[in-house]
Amino acid sequence: MDALGAKGTAADPAGRLAKAGSIGGLQLLDARLVCGRDHLVAAYEHAERAMREGRNAAKALTVEFVLYASGERQIADALAKMGIRSDTTEFAIVSFGGADIVTALEALALTKDDAVLDASRQKLRAFGLTDAEIDSVPEDRQADLVLERIAMVDLLK
Repeated sequence: MDALGAKGTAADPAGRLAKAGSIGGLQLLDARLVCGRDHLVAAYEHAERAMREGRNAAKALTVEFVLYASGERQIADALAKMGIRSDTTEFAIVSFGGADIVTALEALALTKDDAVLDASRQKLRAFGLTDAEIDSVPEDRQADLVLERIAMVDLLK
């Protein structure tokens, strides 16, 4: 698994996803809800384990990954929450081993910018965490609350 952040112009999300699909082994997420590289790594690890153990809710690893990345238990809710939209200009690109992620950037007309993956209080709120939850931990550990949500998906499924 490899992941990076990128910026690009807002465009037709279906077209961009189709392009990513033609490259193979890629998933695009709206980086406005991604709270650090650990968020993506944890979601991947949970999704891969679920697939390996036959506990998956989705047929494809790329979709199972979105389920965990979103902290949701329903695939439709996960895609609605983390999927790219017509106004998405900040992307998280995840390669599941099949595609060269740098080549994918060029094909998708995106520019690498890992800063879009950085966690912020605004992102944590957009992810669905309350101010009380965010304030319950030291500032340097707040992004870990997203990792807890990822782990909770196993209990909710």
